[in-house]
Amino acid sequence: MRVSFQIQRRFLVTYRDLLANGKAQKFLSDIPRRLNDARNSAEGASASYWQNLLTLSKEFIMRRDELLQLNALMSAESDVELETMARNERVLLESELNDLARNIVDAVMPRTELDVLSKCQLEVTAGVGGIEAMLFTSELVDMYRNFAAFKGWTWTVMQQDNIQLGGVRSALIAVSGDEAYGRLRFEAGVHRVQRMPITDKTRMHTSTASVSVLPEPEKVDAYVPSNSVKIETMRASGPGGQNVNKRSTAVRVTHKSSGISVHCMDERFQHLNIQIAFRRLAAILMQEKMDRIYEKSAAARKLQVGSKARAEKVLTYNFKDDRVTDHRLKKSWSRVTDVMRGGHELDAIINELSDDYKWGRLEEIIESDSLKPALS
Repeated sequence: MRVSFQIQRRFLVTYRDLLANGKAQKFLSDIPRRLNDARNSAEGASASYWQNLLTLSKEFIMRRDELLQLNALMSAESDVELETMARNERVLLESELNDLARNIVDAVMPRTELDVLSKCQLEVTAGVGGIEAMLFTSELVDMYRNFAAFKGWTWTVMQQDNIQLGGVRSALIAVSGDEAYGRLRFEAGVHRVQRMPITDKTRMHTSTASVSVLPEPEKVDAYVPSNSVKIETMRASGPGGQNVNKRSTAVRVTHKSSGISVHCMDERFQHLNIQIAFRRLAAILMQEKMDRIYEKSAAARKLQVGSKARAEKVLTYNFKDDRVTDHRLKKSWSRVTDVMRGGHELDAIINELSDDYKWGRLEEIIESDSLKPALS
């Protein structure tokens, strides 16, 4: 286990605490040299990056020194009125220091393409547990639909396989909106529910559902040019009426170079199925690219971001104890029903995962002595 840069994320009070770490101090003190190196190179963007950091770090150090002087003055001051004035000034200085530290963290770690990606595909599939697992899958779909509404995102069902009792075998939804992928990516993995199922009230039952979140490129044709695939048409099977069974509306789109195939038959018209298949294939190809980046990031591996994490248990919803547990953060929250409503409570959990990911990425940057974030 690495001990050189231990960030106690769960107990971190301020960004200022983070920058007080020895490794972080060394990183900050080395900024002038890095700026000079950048200026001597042909990389104008790098010089701008380090110049911004230098300006912020100078202001931070100046305010930090003022706070140290003020603390020394307070310890020697016996006048009650002056001590009260100094205490008020200290509160202001501490607030300014924390704001400056937050700005430094944001400048060191600018948001990446993945952080701001506005489109993704959310897939929820019933796992172990039979009908109860399908009912739980339906509840997860409802939770994420409510969460999308809470965030002001667009929710479009691409495919959904329902059962008569109100459960869902699987659902594929396109979600778009401000930072939709950056927020939902932490939901990928196995979700487990522990409760008395409606089908058997005599015992506790454990069921699972798997969630995958794939990034969807803004321009599908950039990932899947029409000449890069083979399109096959066929008659659809299953429910859908005479139109589905009599016409060749189903399609299979195969990416020639990778061999990846996507089959789609849910829509009544062939061109709509082709559009869905192209979007799905583009998301899969983009995910493969992202996996290669995520694999290099310890922060991403810890939070199990990426397609390889789909088999990993991430969250447990325990109704008996009224508790939701995130197994990556090793933390629990009460009021499981409120969390599953998909509003503020779910947003708060995702915020903690996002913060943990941010600290991990920052740790990688400082540890690796690299110019830019490990994930770009």
